[in-house]
Amino acid sequence: MNQIITRILYLINEVPKRLEAFSVEEMTAHPAPGKWSRREILGHLCDSALHNWQRFCLAQHTDGDLRHTSYQQDNLVRENNWQGQATAEIVQLWCSLNGQIVAVLKNLPKEKLLSSIVLPNGELATLEFLIEDYLVHLEHHLTQIFSMKIEQPSLPSRWKVSTVEALEILDNQVEGKILATLLERGQMYVEVYRPNKIDHQTAHSQDEIYIVISGRGTFFNNGERCSFAKGDLIFVPAGVEHRFEDFTDDFTTWVIFY
Repeated sequence: MNQIITRILYLINEVPKRLEAFSVEEMTAHPAPGKWSRREILGHLCDSALHNWQRFCLAQHTDGDLRHTSYQQDNLVRENNWQGQATAEIVQLWCSLNGQIVAVLKNLPKEKLLSSIVLPNGELATLEFLIEDYLVHLEHHLTQIFSMKIEQPSLPSRWKVSTVEALEILDNQVEGKILATLLERGQMYVEVYRPNKIDHQTAHSQDEIYIVISGRGTFFNNGERCSFAKGDLIFVPAGVEHRFEDFTDDFTTWVIFY
């Protein structure tokens, strides 16, 4: 169940970003007569999420077997006028419905997974099967929209760096170099930073977070000053003047840009 929850959460985060690549024409074009457009498929996934959310709840407290009733998919796509609605509004609804499904699944007692379901063809199944089938159905239609399956990201070659390793990397830099980049992922990257006597840095184009590894001193942040010490976390918005001042010789910090 945890894998299903993790997968749905990933799709909630990833699908809206990927849909931004499509124009209005690409979202509303019908691939063939009688075939749904991408926007209609997305709307159908809202219908599916709504019905399955109710099923996942009802199956937990229905006396006897819950009868899995089908719904008129084409009629709902037409009646909801998914084709005529803004993609952004449909995306927001789809994310909200699946977010609530995740909330139900997280709160689902393990013994309830064996709750009995009567499928439309009369066969018996379990709530666990229904949940798994929901994800299969969701993946099928997302593959139709994007012409490919949305794969989970792979881990970078380096995804864990100890403080000792970071300082060794910094020490092995060209003499006089005061920072080293340790991790990168998209627009996020992590550095270890050790200024020499004076911090000469200027405002950056990305938000950043400092986590002090060692040392203490004063931090100037957009006109305000505060003291800092080992373990402190400091946030700096993009475009803001900032610097470390009056810091001890052993001062070193993590820097996270995103």
